[in-house]
Amino acid sequence: MEYGPPPLFRQGLSARIRFIVYVLVSVVLILVDGRLRTLDSFRSTAVSFTTPLYQFVQWPFQAIKASEGYFVSKVRLKTENDVLKTENEHLLTELARFRTIQEDNARLRALLGAVEPVNNQIATAEVIGQMPDRFTRRILINAGDKDGLRPGMAVLAPGGVLGQVARTVAHQAEVTLLTDHRQRLAVVNQRTGKLYVLTGSGEDLLDLSFVLPEDDIQVGDTLVTSGKDHLFPRAVAAGTVTATSHAPGETYQNVTVKPSANLTNVQFAAILLNPPTVDPALTKTEDTTNRRRGRH
Repeated sequence: MEYGPPPLFRQGLSARIRFIVYVLVSVVLILVDGRLRTLDSFRSTAVSFTTPLYQFVQWPFQAIKASEGYFVSKVRLKTENDVLKTENEHLLTELARFRTIQEDNARLRALLGAVEPVNNQIATAEVIGQMPDRFTRRILINAGDKDGLRPGMAVLAPGGVLGQVARTVAHQAEVTLLTDHRQRLAVVNQRTGKLYVLTGSGEDLLDLSFVLPEDDIQVGDTLVTSGKDHLFPRAVAAGTVTATSHAPGETYQNVTVKPSANLTNVQFAAILLNPPTVDPALTKTEDTTNRRRGRH
């Protein structure tokens, strides 16, 4: 015998029909947003309003984490101070070396008549949280449109490449990490000089694409940015090869790479304010192709 609410309370559509309608509406909105990106402005506005609430909820945990610093022993502080002094001396040495190389590079460019590259203007920001989206790997930083950030700009972290700016609002921005499944990065094997494409896997590690079976790739090889994407400067650390394998019959090798930067516990980020540029040669080729098509 089936029991249910009295006929007096049976009003409107059933719960099953409403559930199906809501699912269909959600699927349509996902498809429309994925194709046309029509909800980006709404999402940015929602992030601007919900971020203060998110930070308020996270405040007790951040306060507890910050209070741990007051209970650090004197011995640990002395040890950390010695390490910082050593690192500071190392950085001063590297800075002097970098300035010498920069001066030599300027002299060589003057002799060759080469055009000076565009100086990278950098904005620093602090990581204030992670985006609550299990399908993407993004973090939130406290710099945005007012600080000169634009979507697509390159982001660096201590140790190497961090990712790219995805969305911006007035004083905040979302950064897509290098490990996101939609990220691609042009890299070069520092040992062999071979060019590859580094792709995000959606996990903590990266995949190296298009590695032929006969390519010389070894565990421990360092991968750095090639500069071919006209986004990241050359020779920035991207990752280290941790494993290689090749199954018989497969076209490419399976190569796993560990990111050079600590993407899971990053506190500060540096954003290159130079927008992505297009190679004039590519534009010229495209224009020539269009003209040829027009003639035909």
